[in-house]
Amino acid sequence: MLNKFLVSGRMTADPEIKTIGENRLCKFTIACERPKRKGEEKAQTDFFDCTAWNRNADVVVDWFGKGDMVTLVGAVHINRYEKDGQKRSAIEVKVEEIHFSGGKKKQENTTPTDNGNPYAGTEDDPLF
Repeated sequence: MLNKFLVSGRMTADPEIKTIGENRLCKFTIACERPKRKGEEKAQTDFFDCTAWNRNADVVVDWFGKGDMVTLVGAVHINRYEKDGQKRSAIEVKVEEIHFSGGKKKQENTTPTDNGNPYAGTEDDPLF
């Protein structure tokens, strides 16, 4: 059997990290826009809640923030629970790999050298 998930999207907010015992847990959400279908006015967006542990958590917190593009490889987990007598489920991506998909979002106080594109990388950004 195989449970592999690959997604590329933008961080919806700065990632949050906390320590649980000796482990570090980072939670964040990425938005992935689906291509427009014929007849649709605008594309739809899917939001994926993600969790990364330990070294992966450190990488996410150190390198990514709101608006940054990221590509993730992981496994999809469905958490089932009961709330107020109602059975519910939540889908979560357990991050196994993190890949740089683009430059970090530029800070507002930098001078644009790329026709105002706030997501363009700099020469200091990794190329992978």
